[in-house]
Amino acid sequence: MLNALSVSIESDAEQVRRAETSLAAQGFVPAVRFDWETVSLRGWTTGDTALPEEHIDAVRLDDGFACCVGPLWYRGAFGRDALLRLLRDAGPNATVSGAGATDLPGAIEADEIRGCHAIFLQRGASAWLWNDAPGFVHVFGSSDGRFHSTSWLAARAYEGSNGIDEGAAVEYVLLGASHSERTVAAGVERLGLGQAIDLRHRRPHRWLAPEAWHGKDRIRSADQAREALVVHLRKVFAEIASAFPQRTRAALSGGFDSRLIVAGLLEQHEQPDLFVYGDASSSDVAIATEIAHSEGLRLQAIDKGALNAQLGIPDLEELVSSARFFDGLPNDGVLDPGADRRTRIAQSADGHIALNGGGGEIFRNFFHLPDRPFRPVNVVRAFYRGFDARVLRGPRALSTYQARLADSIAHCVGGADEDGRLSREQIERVYPLFRCHYWMGVNNGVALRSGYFATPLVDLPAVRVACSLPLAWKNAGALQSALIDALHPGIARYRSSYGFRFSDGPSASARRSEWATRIRPVIARPLINATRRRLQGAGIPPSVLGRYRAMLDGEWRLDSVLDLQRLSDEAAFSRAVSVELVARGLVA
Repeated sequence: MLNALSVSIESDAEQVRRAETSLAAQGFVPAVRFDWETVSLRGWTTGDTALPEEHIDAVRLDDGFACCVGPLWYRGAFGRDALLRLLRDAGPNATVSGAGATDLPGAIEADEIRGCHAIFLQRGASAWLWNDAPGFVHVFGSSDGRFHSTSWLAARAYEGSNGIDEGAAVEYVLLGASHSERTVAAGVERLGLGQAIDLRHRRPHRWLAPEAWHGKDRIRSADQAREALVVHLRKVFAEIASAFPQRTRAALSGGFDSRLIVAGLLEQHEQPDLFVYGDASSSDVAIATEIAHSEGLRLQAIDKGALNAQLGIPDLEELVSSARFFDGLPNDGVLDPGADRRTRIAQSADGHIALNGGGGEIFRNFFHLPDRPFRPVNVVRAFYRGFDARVLRGPRALSTYQARLADSIAHCVGGADEDGRLSREQIERVYPLFRCHYWMGVNNGVALRSGYFATPLVDLPAVRVACSLPLAWKNAGALQSALIDALHPGIARYRSSYGFRFSDGPSASARRSEWATRIRPVIARPLINATRRRLQGAGIPPSVLGRYRAMLDGEWRLDSVLDLQRLSDEAAFSRAVSVELVARGLVA
């Protein structure tokens, strides 16, 4: 498979050279070259030598070419066959115009495109670059509009500046990702949700309008909702099993999402290789071990803490290596002694696909908000204020932070009404189209640099149904429990981390607990978070702060906007270190 793409359009040769040098430093080798008019595409793989083109996802016609990074399913076909169907459906004279809900070239069917991917497609007189509908594989573009890549570091190298967008950097450090089209690198932007790049005219084009995510059919009962989603999930997992027969790997814990993934695979007669993270005392390890033993499945328990302890504390050289592996800005930062990198590589080794349950919360009430409209800023207060407000320097810093996020939330779900509120259905779409698009997309993009990876629970048809359902059907995990039980009753009967078996659905105590969380006033939630932090003694150990301050001496780039000593946890500080490496030009 291809692990990265870069596309240049009449670009300066020196700028392209810098970008390609960055891709090489990240461990990529060129595998595919395609030149069309003023457009030059390069496909990259990881490894010591490039794979022959017949072993990667790229296809050619007399008047067309297509390739992709990441797994692609289209109309039941996978990989090269899927690309060929896309090319044929695009048509030789397809043009992109209008603003329809699914405005793809020719007769391409948006509902039939699945997987986490970025696609380049040229047919006849036109060429496009776009990604999966939820935008889980980020595509980054330069300020001059002449360079695009799935690698943020490459786009930043093309830009040729160590400049930092402070607002995006603050979001990254506090939340694990920047939450708009702007990125930490000043001038480098992310391809917007539902956008494609029209490469012939060098401009963005909206191929998927916000209305495409709206529920089309009225679902009248919880049973009808369950059946509609089960039919869809069976199709999704049948496609996976067909493309990767007995070559699937997945996590298994005591939670909903990993159980749903495993249920979908078992229903298709797959015997996935399973893994679980935690030490011997972990309830996740105990539950996963019980299930794997009873069902005859292979399970590897991985204690990342113990593995990292053996690897030792990373020095500056190791931090730079980590940053290159993770494309500069991973969700948890670059302070990884090596366990995260090793486990990611292992998950998709030997031609397996690693499946992750990320995004499965579309089947639950993720934000734990009551069933009514809310202003976007209330979503920010409910979920994106899990830090000490004093970490932000400046008299209006908190207001600016909240306003930026609120504007981005409204933009992602089609805009607020005339009273500035989002409907309850829009609030449900905030999770997949905002939270998952920005935060989960970082992880997905990194994972694809090592091999095949997918988050199959979230796609256009699933979001369309799940986000239109009454909350009463989803609260406390009622709907998702029913989905697990419908796909594989056997695996639903094992205990969960929630105090009930998914075959039974949420218990009375689980419903009471979820209700108690749901009724907390939004305005009080930052205070509740602050109290919890104090009780837990959250913060950065002075030894950790001192070690990396000494390693990277002098004033840090974000010192003027963030009080790093007040960060809530080591992951946030690890992200601050990531930004500092970039700002100092230590990571190319």
